Amino acid sequence: MITDPTPATATAVRQAALEALARLELGPVGIAASALAERVRRGGLLHVLGAGHSQLLALEGFYRAGGPAWVAPVLDDRLSAARGSGLSAAERSSGLGARLVEGLEPRGALLVASNSGRNAVPVEAAEAAAAAGLLTIAITSRSPANRLAAAVDHVLNSGVPPGDAAIRVGCMRMGPLSTVVGAVLLHALLAETEARLGTGQVLISSNVEGGDRHNAALVASHPHLQGR
Repeated sequence: MITDPTPATATAVRQAALEALARLELGPVGIAASALAERVRRGGLLHVLGAGHSQLLALEGFYRAGGPAWVAPVLDDRLSAARGSGLSAAERSSGLGARLVEGLEPRGALLVASNSGRNAVPVEAAEAAAAAGLLTIAITSRSPANRLAAAVDHVLNSGVPPGDAAIRVGCMRMGPLSTVVGAVLLHALLAETEARLGTGQVLISSNVEGGDRHNAALVASHPHLQGR
């Protein structure tokens, strides 16, 4: 049974969070998109990094229908949510974040997704990327303990509460918001950036007429789309 003083379903909570995004983050998304568009015009890629369930955003923007060809994920199996409890130690280990962004081209950009913005991997990855000359963007929830927000050029504030879960069920909280809200912010950024670029380098579903042919041409000119 949901026991918040004002009962709310998961749908209502998510809807409220998305409405807040529309009111508060339109400006920051547009500003970040303008900066990102300049990097893509110079031939740079947008690299996306996250740990745990935030890694889903790195996959969300990569090689999918309606997504731009200029997105590349930064993936490491040690940071996968599939590791279960072993993930926590990995994302808090110092040095890993910087190693993950070694070799990224300075003309590009790095987007780091982390709800808390506290762990070593996302913070150190952002710091190392900025030091190397990349544009840095974070999807995170601002709080006094958030270190990531201070390390990047642009912050897209998800407004997700500390601990992520947003619905009280009995004595516990459930209904994490960071993936839903983060995906909306990510795609808003990508769409706003492409609107400024007008490259047409956007993948389409392989299940529509001409999809395979269209995507094959993009893969041929963007080797990173070929995957690992």
